[in-house]
Amino acid sequence: MRIVTLACVLLAGLAFSQAPGYGSFMYVYDGGSPIDVGYYGAPCVADWNGDGAKDLVLGIFTSGNIRFYANENTNDSPVLSGYSNLQADGTTITLPSG
Repeated sequence: MRIVTLACVLLAGLAFSQAPGYGSFMYVYDGGSPIDVGYYGAPCVADWNGDGAKDLVLGIFTSGNIRFYANENTNDSPVLSGYSNLQADGTTITLPSG
């Protein structure tokens, strides 16, 4: 009985499932210019500095650096203006690329 119930639930889910839909892309701006790190950028949005606003942390494939863009506004209307490379003990963190 459990197998029949599970099969019915799975089949119903498949019958009503849809392919994912994607909207058009949009640029993220830093000081009025779109952020462009080439290819294979690895973004993460989190409150990195603990001020309550979500910041952008962005891994750069070609250099191996990790950029930190502080959000200087609110989560609903973020403003980024400049970045710094993340450091540990005064040395820029670099990850191997490739």
